[in-house]
Order: sequence, then C-alpha cells, then structure tokens
Amino acid sequence: MGSHAAHAPLAHHPPLHQPPKRRNAMTAETKNQVTTVYQVTGMTCGHCEGAVSSEISGIEGVSSVEATAATGRVTIVSQAPLDEEAVRAAVDEAGYELAGQA
Repeated sequence: MGSHAAHAPLAHHPPLHQPPKRRNAMTAETKNQVTTVYQVTGMTCGHCEGAVSSEISGIEGVSSVEATAATGRVTIVSQAPLDEEAVRAAVDEAGYELAGQA
C-alpha cells in the first residue's frame, strides 16, 4: 500500500511539463530556413574559408556559412533561397570561384 501512495503525486506533474512546446517552437523556426551547398574552387586553407564565409555572411538573409577548404564546399543557411549571382559575387570578392551548387 505504501508504494501506491508514493506514485499518486507523480500523476499531477506531467501537465506542468513544458519543454516539448519549446522544442516544437525551435523546430518551426528552423523549418523556415533554407540550406544550400555550393562548390567553390581555389580554397586551400583556413584563411580561405574565413574569407569566403565573411563575404557570403554579408548577403542579406544569410544566417550562417560554413566553408570547408578540404572539400571546396560552402554550406549556407538563409531565411529564403539566395540569388546565385549574389553568392557568386561574394565568392569572387573573396578571390575564389563559385562552380555552382554542389
């Protein structure tokens, strides 16, 4: 009988638990983001990655940029699809060449 009394108060706690609502809100925000991967030629080091990332980060709507010299890939997360010519201009400004989407 003592074990039943110990479980009774737990029945009151689940309705107060709120983290799933927060996770759903964050998931909804990420669904509005667009991830695009481009191939960039000429990157050979961390300095290259930084230069390309810095220029692309200046494009309106860009949330994050990850450039990887080893593969030549640049992953861009943005609020909406980006104009490829804007990405090309940013990569050119950094001194590299946009080969297109990977």
